[in-house]
Amino acid sequence: MEHFFAHTEIFKKLPAAQRQHLAGVSREKRYAKGETVFRAGEPADAVCVVKEGRVHLMKFLEGGQVSTTCVMTPGETFCCLPALDRKPYPVDAIAAVDSIVVRIPIAAFHKLLQEVPDFLQTALCVFCERLRQVEDKGCTVYDSVERRLAQALLTLSKKFGPTIPLTKHELAELANTTVETTIRILSQLKSRGIVRSSRGSTTIAKPAQLEQLASS
Repeated sequence: MEHFFAHTEIFKKLPAAQRQHLAGVSREKRYAKGETVFRAGEPADAVCVVKEGRVHLMKFLEGGQVSTTCVMTPGETFCCLPALDRKPYPVDAIAAVDSIVVRIPIAAFHKLLQEVPDFLQTALCVFCERLRQVEDKGCTVYDSVERRLAQALLTLSKKFGPTIPLTKHELAELANTTVETTIRILSQLKSRGIVRSSRGSTTIAKPAQLEQLASS
């Protein structure tokens, strides 16, 4: 596990001794697709890092609506707020596919924040950027669905490249819209050659045009 930490962004600057200690106290856990990693309101007992697979951070709203706030991919640490303030988890974390998550005891994580200034600086920068993305997403609530979906696809392309392995249902939850609306807009984008859509994935064919939609 030390090798994993040595190649994970937030832990790269840790001295070898601290990485070894972290590897010794952390645990890997496998989650099947659809299984819950943690639920909103539960006490935060661990800082989690995706090792394999994909984990979605989700809000379950009144009326049965579901909103995905973040998509976590291998090497990404979540949830950032409890990692800093130790308060309960603010969202549900659900394995979107079969996944492996590294769970770091929150006490061990905070000990590193106190002892290693470079680690504290790196963690704060990573977590602030994550919070900035969530805040930006909240500001788009009144944007058109087309614009929200374009922004979601561009954000995901930074993680996955041009081919995004999310279903239309998952894209709808990320763009805060219905599956039917997502299918309709993707069909329109496909007819204009901006995306190519297949079962379980969407490929951005013309990123410049998609960026124009996202900013219009």
